[in-house]
Amino acid sequence: MLSATKILRRTPVFNRMFAVDESDGLEEINSWPALMIVTSFVWLAVAGLLGVAMPLIQRMDLGTDLYYMALTAHGAALAFPFVFQIMVGISLHRAGGCVGKPVSGLLPALIYLCMNVGAALLTVAILLGFSVSLVMMYPLPVVGVGNGQWSYGTLVLAFTGIGLVLFSMIVFYPVQMLKIMFFGQKRPDLILDERSINDPGMLGMALAALVLLIMGTPLLIIATYVLVALYGIIPLGAVAWATEPVVFQFAFFTFAHNLMEAMALMVISGVYATLMLYLADGTRQLYSNRLANLSLWILLLTSFSSFFHHFITLFPNLPATLAYHGNIMSWGTGIGAALSIFTILATAWKHGLRMSAGLMTVLMGFVIYILDGASAVVTSNVAWSFQLHGTMWQSGHTMTVLIGVSVMWMGVIYHHYPVMTGRMLDEKLGYWFISLFTVGAVGAALVMLAGGAAGMPRRFADWAQGGWMVYGDLIQLFGLLMAVGLVLYAVNFMKSRQIDALSESPATAPEPAE
Repeated sequence: MLSATKILRRTPVFNRMFAVDESDGLEEINSWPALMIVTSFVWLAVAGLLGVAMPLIQRMDLGTDLYYMALTAHGAALAFPFVFQIMVGISLHRAGGCVGKPVSGLLPALIYLCMNVGAALLTVAILLGFSVSLVMMYPLPVVGVGNGQWSYGTLVLAFTGIGLVLFSMIVFYPVQMLKIMFFGQKRPDLILDERSINDPGMLGMALAALVLLIMGTPLLIIATYVLVALYGIIPLGAVAWATEPVVFQFAFFTFAHNLMEAMALMVISGVYATLMLYLADGTRQLYSNRLANLSLWILLLTSFSSFFHHFITLFPNLPATLAYHGNIMSWGTGIGAALSIFTILATAWKHGLRMSAGLMTVLMGFVIYILDGASAVVTSNVAWSFQLHGTMWQSGHTMTVLIGVSVMWMGVIYHHYPVMTGRMLDEKLGYWFISLFTVGAVGAALVMLAGGAAGMPRRFADWAQGGWMVYGDLIQLFGLLMAVGLVLYAVNFMKSRQIDALSESPATAPEPAE
């Protein structure tokens, strides 16, 4: 029995939601992914509670310190240990099953430990007062120490947590993914649905892993130098080059923006792979693999330098020409997205769909993702960026991409869950979840975008001051709808039933993954 299986079996609630099926010989591709997925749900619960709490803190005037603490912790929990970790779990499971390679050994353990221990350390630092944005504007963390907002020890603790998370995202996960896809011997007993690199569902995973590894390395080098200096191993003066704001910001945005693009490549490939399995005519073929792969290549090439559009607000750190180039590349990503939309719609039109709650969740997540793309194209414009970059518009854009990506993965789970656990989820609860969650997510996103267009600043602890509380109340309303949907999603896992119990009435449940 693998260590991840033991953890799942011995942990209350987890052993009901995601107990690994040890009877099918697939534990080596099921165990670590299942533990990653269910742990990501814990972080989702933390992020969700904090998200609902933020408007309440504003409405009840509980203080700016509590608001900024909740805001920082919400963003950190949502982005990394939830969204990224759920992507890691599902993508490793899919890669292992499509190639016939185990997801076991040291690397999956390092991915899991560094992500969750790092996120926990960062959370402790936030509770001690470390309140910064996801867009970590250096040297703000050091300035906070100088101003007495948090201690030097808190700064070291936070950067230690961030460093562990970065190693998980930039090194251990991409290396594990590339190892599965290109190295080692295939094992026929682990192959669920064999696919080659020419398949769009596999190509997107490989490209995303390379993006994380290549585009994240500069930030990892700089962050490591800074962390080593913070621990006093080398003098701070020796890393002065790394602590220049312009150097840190270029490295940060190079990774942070491409992180979102890598997640987009990964999840679009997941949509392609899942869609093929739910075609009404059973062909398991997209409308055009060439168009699907072309959309991935366009997204890859245009996303590399689209991050430049963020720097229009950081003059004179960046020549204006590069900011306009970033704007053009952002529009270029729209071409890749348009090809993805066409491929998905054309596939559904040509082959028909065998609708299920999982597929509906994937498609609704894709709709939210398209809404995010539309908001991104607007804010990437140089002229609009001056007006919107520091407002709730940017918060709405960030929230929408994280939610859109995560909802697509939450839909894909419906297909992987039976293989991992030998259990099936309830379709009716699944439809209730995605109906409530979609209304809540789209509503909250549109309210944030509208608030930003009206001038509502982001990371601002007094909404009433500018007459923006109405937007906060609406965000609260739609946030509660999302929360109710997520409760139903969790209940579905708790009420899941053994596949054997459903064998007499197979029409009541979707087919398990292959």
